[in-house]
Order: sequence, then C-alpha cells, then structure tokens
Amino acid sequence: MTKKTNGRLIRNIKICDRIYIVGRGDWGGSPALTTKYDCNIYLIDGGRELALVDNGETFNLFKLRGNIASTGLDIRKIKKLLITHNHFDHVANTWLLKKALGALVFAGKGSYFPLKVDRYFKNGATIKVGDLSLKVYSISGHTPDGFCFMTKIDGKKIVFTGDTAIGDQPKNGRGRVGWFNALWGSNMKEYIKSLKFIKALDADIILPGHGLPQLTRKKCRSSMVNCLKRINNFGNFKELESIIPLAFDRKGVEKCFSVGANRQVNLKIKFIKPPIKKK
Repeated sequence: MTKKTNGRLIRNIKICDRIYIVGRGDWGGSPALTTKYDCNIYLIDGGRELALVDNGETFNLFKLRGNIASTGLDIRKIKKLLITHNHFDHVANTWLLKKALGALVFAGKGSYFPLKVDRYFKNGATIKVGDLSLKVYSISGHTPDGFCFMTKIDGKKIVFTGDTAIGDQPKNGRGRVGWFNALWGSNMKEYIKSLKFIKALDADIILPGHGLPQLTRKKCRSSMVNCLKRINNFGNFKELESIIPLAFDRKGVEKCFSVGANRQVNLKIKFIKPPIKKK
C-alpha cells in the first residue's frame, strides 16, 4: 500500500487491518519513515479510540503526524501510549504526546531510566483500545520492564515484541534480538525464558521494535527459533555486547526527560493542528 503525504511517498504503512507502522528508523535496510535512529512506531485503530505502541526519538513529531494523517485516522483519538520498554529510541516523545493528546501512558516497572507512567502493566492483564483487546505479558531479559502485546484481528494472532525478539532480517541476519547490557538490567536467564514464551504464543504476525515485521506464521516460527539460537550462543555474536554511549548518547539522553531542555514543549498547538496553507 502506497500513500502520498506532503509530497512524500509512504510505502507499506498499513501492516494489516487496523494496524499501521507510522514511524521507523533506517535499521534493517528500509528507508526511515521518521528519524534515522527511531524504533518502529505502530498505530492501533480501535475504532472510537487509537493507541501508539512506542513513540520514537525526539524531533520526529511532524513526520510522525504526517504519517498518521496518511492513514486517514484522527490523531486526536490517540488516547493510549503503550511502551514496550523504556529506552530512549522508544519513549523520548512520551511527555509531549501525553500533554498534547491527553493520552495515558502504560509501561512496565523496573526501568533503568525515569519515565512518568499513568498505569503500570500487570502480567496477563487485558488492555482495551476501543473495541480491540490486547493481552499484555512481561518479557524481561532485554530490560526488566519489557512487555509484549497480543491481539487477534481477522483470526490472526498479532504480537508486538519490542526489542526482545526482532527476528529474521534480510539485511541484518537471522534471529536478531535487542542489545544485552547488564548496566540497564539485561538478564540472560530471563531473556531465554521470554523468547521461549513468545515462541509458544505461535503468532501469525510479529511486530518488532526495529526492522521488518514477520507477516506469516512460518516466518514467525523461523524467527523465534533463530532468536533462541542467537541468545543461546551469545558469545558468538559480539554485537549483543552493546556499549551504553552507542545505545543512548543522542546529544544527551537526559534532555528527552527534561521539560526545561525539551524544545518540543512549545510545539503542542502546531503538532495537533495542521499548518494553515497560505493562499
């Protein structure tokens, strides 16, 4: 599916009925929809209510707004911000979106970084987004606060996995998983347990925090098998041994949590109301 907004082509923004990818970086070989280092940002259409799964790095908001507009949905209906885990590239816009949209922030406990949360996830609980139901499950390992979300649409089981299971990526290798670092609470035992749990969900579609989604059950199964192989052979994959500055130093991670330092604070009206074209 291809749409055009503000002169830009937005390709494959609709993943399936009621779910869109409205932001992503260029990791995985696809062109960035928002900023270079963004996570995948998903929009869930619950009818009378919308939700975002993660919200990306700072300064992507005008592109994000344009991508949401290209779906034909009303950005003002976004009332829930669902966080897979509290890393900068997934949550930097949380404060502004909460203020601008009047949205509630849902996230897991135990994050290494500060994030003001309205409601904490409970393992196995159900969250409603309009007329859609999402089951939420703890998947610690990459981070202590990691959660995945599962819903069913048209009989297909869809799982948002965050960075815990990124899966097979054509340009980045098989069974990709999120960076492992004990400084932010990564735990090998919990990671393996979480990957086994996601594998047992037997999803038809996996929507990861970076890279390309897996859109068939066969690809989902293959990806999860390869994720487990990769994490079990941790020592053979040096890219898992991340370095904090590479993961978080985007001109000072603390700025994205500071009201005084966040230049986007003043963009609320501009963000919600599209600019008026001069005649």
